[in-house]
Amino acid sequence: MTIKPFLLSACFLILLSACNKKESAKSQQQDLSKNTTVETDSLQEGEATPRKESINLFTVMPKDSSDIAFVSLSDIYPVDDEKDTLALPNIEKLGKHDAQYFAFSKNYRKRFLSKTNIQETDSVFVYDYAKNKLASFLVKNLKTVAMLNGYSSEEDWPYHNYDFMIGFEINKKNLNGFSEYYRDALVYVGKENPFSKEGLKPISWKKIAQKEYPSKSLKKEDKNTLKGTNAGNTYSYQTGSYQYFLQDYLDSNKIIYARRLLVTDSKTKEIIIEKLYSQSEGTSPTSLNYENGDDAVEQYTGKLFKNKPEVVFGFLYESFGCPAISIIDKSNEEIYLQCDNRH
Repeated sequence: MTIKPFLLSACFLILLSACNKKESAKSQQQDLSKNTTVETDSLQEGEATPRKESINLFTVMPKDSSDIAFVSLSDIYPVDDEKDTLALPNIEKLGKHDAQYFAFSKNYRKRFLSKTNIQETDSVFVYDYAKNKLASFLVKNLKTVAMLNGYSSEEDWPYHNYDFMIGFEINKKNLNGFSEYYRDALVYVGKENPFSKEGLKPISWKKIAQKEYPSKSLKKEDKNTLKGTNAGNTYSYQTGSYQYFLQDYLDSNKIIYARRLLVTDSKTKEIIIEKLYSQSEGTSPTSLNYENGDDAVEQYTGKLFKNKPEVVFGFLYESFGCPAISIIDKSNEEIYLQCDNRH
């Protein structure tokens, strides 16, 4: 999630954070460019899943102060092998400056598309879940480019293959109206748009008494994680389908160390999913929506995908990994973004 990190590191840290403003239905339906279309079909089965996710979702980032937005697909197109001359051209021949950002020639583009199972007739779908805004671009109309990652610079010359991110270039003007730094945007590449038109809702938490929290024993591993903590505030949120319960756990300094989420069926009260979000070397619990008196939104829920149950996400800041989207059903599925986090 939010993603992001960026400009490079900053956007990774704010992936899946959000904005509370709403777009009108009219603006949501407008084309963003001549090459922009909105697809409405269901997700096609059998597409490539290199990281064994049921769907590969990517992120989009601004390229410095230029008019370029960049979608990295390096998580499914690794270029670590310095001897693989078919993955990247001879970087030293390009020169220290020109090699920092360059478009692929026909042969390298063909190799990239082949290895990622992408067709020229596929589309790149960019969906801002905070604003329920969708743009799509035909792959054949986008450049395939390589960009030096945010942790590398001219001082690292000569560059190595692993210093680069590989993906698609999009003109920023075609993403007008999207959230700042595209922090609430998800990207899918394929034949059909997988995103639902229903949109997501920010979770508006309400404090409740601890006795209202469902009675369910902690898992053994969660007990170990929470050893030495004490229960703090308890929260709830309800939709027509589900009720969400959140329990804070405080460390010895009364700082939030973890949160436990239970999502129950609103009618049967059956617990559908259980999640624990805790501090670690690379993670920390996010702030709850609106708790600091501002409009910042982290936690969202609703119908994100056409062919999947509802989702919930936005409970952890990720420093070293990528955010996950939780599917609300018994599968306990987590969809991790392919966010190309180089931290």
